[in-house]
Amino acid sequence: MTLFTNTDHIVRFVLLSLTCALTLGRIVTVPEGPLIRVEGQDISIPCEVNDYEGPREQDFEWKVMKGGNEVQIISTFDSSYSDSSYAARVRNKDITVDRTGDNTVVLKIKRVTSDDSAFYSCITTSTDSSVKGNYDASIQVLVIPESLKIISPQTSKTVPEGSSFKLLCTATIDFVEHTYLSVSWAIKRGSSSQTILTFGPDESMKSESSYSERYADGSVRLDLAGKGQFDLIVSQALPSDEGVYMCSASEWVKERGGNWEKIFGNSTEVGEVKVTPTAQSFMVTVAPNATLNTDDTLHLTCTTETNNYDVLGMEVSWFASATPSSVPGSARLLVHMSRDAVVNGSDLLSVSRISPNAFKLDIHNVDSSDSGYYFCQVVAWMQQSPGKWYKVAEKTSNAVNVIVTSLEPSYDVTLQAVQTPSFSDQPTELECKLIDVKNAKGVRMTVAWNYRKITLGDMPVVIEMIASMNENWDLQTGEKYKDRVDKGHIVLSKVKPDSFKLQILHTRDTDRGDYFCTVTAWTQSRDGSWKKSKDVNSSNVRINWTQQSPKIAVVAVPMKIAFSGGDTFEMSCNVTGENLQSPLYSTLIKVEESVGGKVRKIISLSRDSVLQLEEWNDKDRLDSVVLEKTSQHEYRFRMYGTQISDTGFYFCEVTAWTPDAGNTWSPATTKSSNKVKVAFDDAGPVFNVSIHSDTLSVFPEETTKIDCVISAVGAASNKDDFSYEVAWFLDQTRYKEGSVHNIALVDRWGVVKKPHPNGSSDCSLERIDEKKYRLSIHKTQNSDYGDYYCTVTPWVKSSDGSWQKSKDITSENVFLVVKFAMWESMKLPLLYGAGAAVAVGLLSVLIGFISARCCCKQDVEDDPRSKRRLMSMEMD
Repeated sequence: MTLFTNTDHIVRFVLLSLTCALTLGRIVTVPEGPLIRVEGQDISIPCEVNDYEGPREQDFEWKVMKGGNEVQIISTFDSSYSDSSYAARVRNKDITVDRTGDNTVVLKIKRVTSDDSAFYSCITTSTDSSVKGNYDASIQVLVIPESLKIISPQTSKTVPEGSSFKLLCTATIDFVEHTYLSVSWAIKRGSSSQTILTFGPDESMKSESSYSERYADGSVRLDLAGKGQFDLIVSQALPSDEGVYMCSASEWVKERGGNWEKIFGNSTEVGEVKVTPTAQSFMVTVAPNATLNTDDTLHLTCTTETNNYDVLGMEVSWFASATPSSVPGSARLLVHMSRDAVVNGSDLLSVSRISPNAFKLDIHNVDSSDSGYYFCQVVAWMQQSPGKWYKVAEKTSNAVNVIVTSLEPSYDVTLQAVQTPSFSDQPTELECKLIDVKNAKGVRMTVAWNYRKITLGDMPVVIEMIASMNENWDLQTGEKYKDRVDKGHIVLSKVKPDSFKLQILHTRDTDRGDYFCTVTAWTQSRDGSWKKSKDVNSSNVRINWTQQSPKIAVVAVPMKIAFSGGDTFEMSCNVTGENLQSPLYSTLIKVEESVGGKVRKIISLSRDSVLQLEEWNDKDRLDSVVLEKTSQHEYRFRMYGTQISDTGFYFCEVTAWTPDAGNTWSPATTKSSNKVKVAFDDAGPVFNVSIHSDTLSVFPEETTKIDCVISAVGAASNKDDFSYEVAWFLDQTRYKEGSVHNIALVDRWGVVKKPHPNGSSDCSLERIDEKKYRLSIHKTQNSDYGDYYCTVTPWVKSSDGSWQKSKDITSENVFLVVKFAMWESMKLPLLYGAGAAVAVGLLSVLIGFISARCCCKQDVEDDPRSKRRLMSMEMD
């Protein structure tokens, strides 16, 4: 192989530059050489022409200098251009020229050999009006032998977490001019791999981002021992270091301009490394249960079990809980000791490390508040780098039960009525006293007042809290009594250490019932907090008096009768009350659509004269109803422009409200009036609706049609006097988690809407005639099963030309069944099974026939009966 000196290249470059500068014409360029590649690899050489005249698309020829002669390789326009020495490689596509643009091509040679080392020239044919510039350019190609070798012994290791391991790899090449070597280590976990460290090709070491910190502190490094040794050393192994390790080597060349080009590479699997996590062998236990007396010292020991105490830092926390559950989140933290032996706790308890695997907790002068369940939590840390630790294990011990015995206070509670009311608004005073008090030194007593409504024997008892005091003497009131306590209408006081009082300054009728008090004893814990020790209830004291029940009477009187659609209906409601003190009334207008039928709320007027529409939701008639208060005891209801759908029985529902001493209003009683009928003299035709279908049992992907037929009795002869709004529904409520879907609707103007599609099949709605509507469900699916029905809202044109809305009518249900297409699902499996059975049977017959003919044939020896001798009698 002939290598050209740097002086030759400099001279050629200077001459080429001078030529281009002087001619300023066509310029043909190829990359600067030499282009070095390894035997067996592919090579690509681009060529570009610029500043030319003529057509945009230029043609190119490639030649190679062999033995001082130029040999033609390939052309873009002449298929017979190739020399005989290259014709076969061109014909087999081992040498190709690919056009990448009008003025650019790439020469590609597959699997180059040492014979391909030479100068290659890219030549363009002239399309210029005059000869100027350069028409060719050359590049040197050097093909070197494959010399890269990687040697690594196959090694599999199992190491404990935190230990070190070393993996060996040797990589060498036969260096020639301009070639360099790089070596990389990578780890493979499952189907993904990650590079760890790379040395070269520029004699520098590079680490991936996830390993940069560990490389910087020396826990991951390469041992460059020389003679091609590139050994990987990992200190303080982590669980993430587990995987299959790969050693890769690459051969590089440095192109003109300083760019690195990889020309060959190879890799080998060194072995698998398994890291045993510390958490697998880490265990934490605490000594058995303990029973102590008050003021004793509690000793508990937390013991750990693991294999590598020398590399671990221990962090210990002690917890106390009221339940046996060993869950730190729901327990109280007592004391904590960091891995540096820094303790955070109180003076009454201490924690110490008595051995490498044991931690002792001491609690001095225990009391009853120290009873409960105790457990410890230990966190094991391992040093990853100087000053940086990571958690390797965290375990919680079993909970041990600690019982501290003490004498609890003993007492009884009595309740007496100091003052009782004879009627409403008089004061009530109750006194709660402690008697027979024992062992109450240092004990804090608080009281809670409770009320129970008088009920019949078989009625459930509901207890309401009036007010209570907690261990810090903070007053807490029940929601029902909060306003009265805040305003001072209910007063709670402690008149003596053993006596509490409840005063109701203005007793209400609703205050009648049974009262009792609950006295709670609180004992103080070592940390200053108070703990509930005991609850004692008093007997009941009944507060009651005889009182007449409030009554009201409500009479509805029709003021204007609606005889036909469009008339105004007016009704008066008169209220009279008895046994009511300064009452105010709220009124609600209701309508019963038919006898014993649905009752609907129309409009209401509160005791503060606040008007509110209830279930009157016709957006075109929101101003058609009015309710007003005409006097102290009279209310007037009007409905303008009545329609057929407004027929029914109208009545008033009145509620009487009375105030108490705090001006708080409460309902006293509710009464409904008589009913006033609204019916038209000529109610128009009577409508009926029916539903039917010829196919209520279909297979998937079939289409079913369901008809909704409307009939009218007493209808006018002019069909233009009627209009219908038809809605279709699918009811699946008879099945688990089913619901009713509004699947289609056509309004009286003929506009079709699909407000809530059922999310499965497509459906369409058509009007067959003026009284028949058809729902078509296309390509039915399993989710289309269920009960289908239609709802029709008739509109009738009155004599004055206005349209009257009639009541909605609903058809019966029809049930659609979507069958399971058994034959379609079983046809192909049955055919395949039958075919396989016939084939196996024929094969068995054929095998049996061949075996009988070829394997079981035997010669029969000729043994005439006449030649057989008789057996002697003795033998017989």
